[in-house]
Amino acid sequence: MSSSASLSDSSHDGVSYPHRGDLACVRVATSATAIEAALQGAHLSTWEPVGTRPVLFTSPRTEYAAGRAIRGGVPLIFPWFGPRAGHPESPSHGFARTLPWSLEKATVDPTGSACLRFRLADSPTTRAAWPHAFAAEFTIHAAHELRMRLALRNTGDAAFTCEAALHTYFAVSDVRSITVHGLEDTEYLDKPSGGTRLRQDASPIRFIGEVDRMYLHTDATVVIDDPAWHRRIEIAKRGASATVVWNPWLERARKLADLGEENWTGFVCVETAAAAENALTLSPGATHVVETVVHVLSS
Repeated sequence: MSSSASLSDSSHDGVSYPHRGDLACVRVATSATAIEAALQGAHLSTWEPVGTRPVLFTSPRTEYAAGRAIRGGVPLIFPWFGPRAGHPESPSHGFARTLPWSLEKATVDPTGSACLRFRLADSPTTRAAWPHAFAAEFTIHAAHELRMRLALRNTGDAAFTCEAALHTYFAVSDVRSITVHGLEDTEYLDKPSGGTRLRQDASPIRFIGEVDRMYLHTDATVVIDDPAWHRRIEIAKRGASATVVWNPWLERARKLADLGEENWTGFVCVETAAAAENALTLSPGATHVVETVVHVLSS
C-alpha cells in the first residue's frame, strides 16, 4: 500500500479509507479506540479512545486541501521548525507536513491496538528545498494510550543538522481554565517578545494571553490539568529535549483563517520538539527517534 492512488472508500478488518476534502485518509477502528490520519503529512487528525471526550483538537475550519497544512491533530515538523533562518521563501515548519507520505501499514495488532506506519524519503522536490538525503518513518500505536514514533535516518554521505517536532494539538474545555505542569523552573524562548530567553517560575503555566514558548533542555513529562472535563492528559517523550507550549489567544486567532476567533479556546499545543539549540545532528547512516506517549487520566 505504497501510495494514495491505491486507496478507496472501502473498508476491511477495522480499516477504512475515507476522503476529507482533497485528501486521502486512513482510519483504523478497534473495540478500544479509533485513529484517522491523512496521507498528506502522515497527519494524525483523530484519536478517539472509547469512553472519553476528544483528545486531539482539529479545527472545524481546516480545509483538508492539497499542499496546505491541516490545522490541528499532530502535524509532523521536519526538517526545520518555524521560519527557516536565512530562507524567507521556505515554508514555515518544513515540508514534511504538506508532502504525501507512503502508507506502509494499517492494521489492528494482536493486542487490539490500532496501528499505522508511514514513510517519506528525499526526492527531487525535497532536495530542491533542503539538499540532504534522508528517510523518515512515522509509526502510531493507539488504544487507551497513544504512542507516536518519528524515526529520522541520514541516508547520505555527509552529516546534517535538522529540527523535528510532533506539533500536537490537545482538546481542552477552555484554555483559560487549564494549567500545564512539568515545566516549572525551566528556561524558555518567548516568541511573542521576540525570542527573549526567560525562565518559568515554580508555578504551572496558566493562560491569560498568547503563549508561544519553547522550553529548552527538558525531558520532563508534561501534564495538562483540565478541571472542567475532570481529566489530566499526560505527555511523556524521548529523543527531543525541547517542549513547545502554544495557544494564539484571540487577536492572533482572528488572523488564522483555518482557526478563527470562535475556536482558539478549545485547544493547547504541547509539542515534543528537537529544535533551536536542541536541534539534531545526524552523521551518515545514523538514525534518531523522537517519541511521544500520551495517557488520559481521570481527575
